[in-house]
Amino acid sequence: MTRTAGGRAMTTGLSGIDDLQPSERDDACVAGASTAEVLHLLSAGATGAILMALGEGPLRTKTLTEQVPGYAPRTIYRYAGKLAELEIVEREEEPGVPSKVVHTLSDPCGTELYNLVNRFADASLTRLPDGRIDAHAWASLGLLADMWEAGMVEELSCEGRSPTDLARGHHGLSYHQVNRRAGLFKTGGLLEEWQGPGRRRCYGLTEKTRRKMGLIAGIARWRHHHVVAEDEEGMTAEEMATVLRVALPLVKLPEHRGKCLQLSVLSEDDAAGSEGETIWAEVTDDGTIQSCAEQPADPDGWGRGSVRHWIPILLDGKIDRVLVGDDAGLLANAVDGLYETLWTPQPF
Repeated sequence: MTRTAGGRAMTTGLSGIDDLQPSERDDACVAGASTAEVLHLLSAGATGAILMALGEGPLRTKTLTEQVPGYAPRTIYRYAGKLAELEIVEREEEPGVPSKVVHTLSDPCGTELYNLVNRFADASLTRLPDGRIDAHAWASLGLLADMWEAGMVEELSCEGRSPTDLARGHHGLSYHQVNRRAGLFKTGGLLEEWQGPGRRRCYGLTEKTRRKMGLIAGIARWRHHHVVAEDEEGMTAEEMATVLRVALPLVKLPEHRGKCLQLSVLSEDDAAGSEGETIWAEVTDDGTIQSCAEQPADPDGWGRGSVRHWIPILLDGKIDRVLVGDDAGLLANAVDGLYETLWTPQPF
């Protein structure tokens, strides 16, 4: 279901899949799908479970329904058909009476998406004894999509905020809508709540949400390969800056306590010498990296690169394409810590 708020289409958690259409690009599969729409796609119905089942190899329809328990066969048929329409899954009809349909992940579009989701699941999702991912874990991706789409992840990337503060965002939601959503996000484990000054309720991002930034970065790479035009990035510089701000507090660098770090994300349109989107962070007394809304001090180390340079840092641990300066060890340790924290198994 889709609602309109402030001129923007706002989703309720399971929408987006019906609006996606196959791309006109020969090597693309989901034309124009945003990050939030991809998250909704994974969270909707049985799509995520079907993707994971087909990651083990091609399956006939009947076998597929057996490999994805908990859903009626008609639900499996429906969502397998959706994935085929989006060119993530290929369907081949075998001759015979009755005919049999074999479902296979498309290559590379479907297989790359499967590899990303499977890797993220190993790192940050709790699997059932038989290896499947719990339905609630899939649903949490829909909640993350709503948070991302409404700009709440960005709003909370540096510090906690009250519902009143969050209602001032550009999403067009009322205070009561924001308050209700914040409650849902808290129930889903994506937000934590505490009492701030003046006994105001404040919300902040949980570790569970921060660890999902690896998935967001992976979706950006996947979108760059299969969704957007070849000369476009899978996310904007502003979105990449949000991912970095949200993920950095996962890292502890006690050997660099008291130091300040400056990161810059450049877009293709930025003029030479531009700082682009700037991320400020400082290492606190306990070694935790704290993202800052304002410059806390003169930077001890800095790094600068475009979206396509920062994504390999988060997904592959490769820093070689980012320009670094001053205390290069500070940036190298922060990058290593980000990569290790995002992809070392710590299921929720």
